[in-house]
Amino acid sequence: MALIACTECGKQISDQASACPHCGAPLGRYVASTRPEEPRLVKSAKSRGVYIILGLFFGFFGIHNFYAGRFGVGAIQLITVLVLGWFVVGFVIVGIWVFIEFFIVTKDGAGDPFA
Repeated sequence: MALIACTECGKQISDQASACPHCGAPLGRYVASTRPEEPRLVKSAKSRGVYIILGLFFGFFGIHNFYAGRFGVGAIQLITVLVLGWFVVGFVIVGIWVFIEFFIVTKDGAGDPFA
C-alpha cells in the first residue's frame, strides 16, 4: 500500500481509497507522491527591446550588457570609456562596439535567447 497526495487538499491518503476522506475528491484526481517536490530554478527572460533601449541611452557605460548578464563585456566597455574617454577615442570605440552589438547579440549571458 502506497501513499498518494490529494491534489485538492494535499493530504496523504492510501492509493487504495476511492475518494479522499478529507475533501471527498475522486481517486482520478490524485498525483503519486513518493518524495517532496524539489525546488525549481526560475529564470527571468531578458527582453531584447530593453537591451537595445539601454544600449541606446547607456551603451557607452555597458549598462545593457550588465542587464543581459554579460558582466565581462560590460566591465570592459565601462573601463574603456573611463580610461580612454578623456581622449574621445574611448567613446568612438565603444560607440561602434555598441552599434554592432545591436545586430549580433541575440542571447543573454546564460546563453538563453532574448524574449
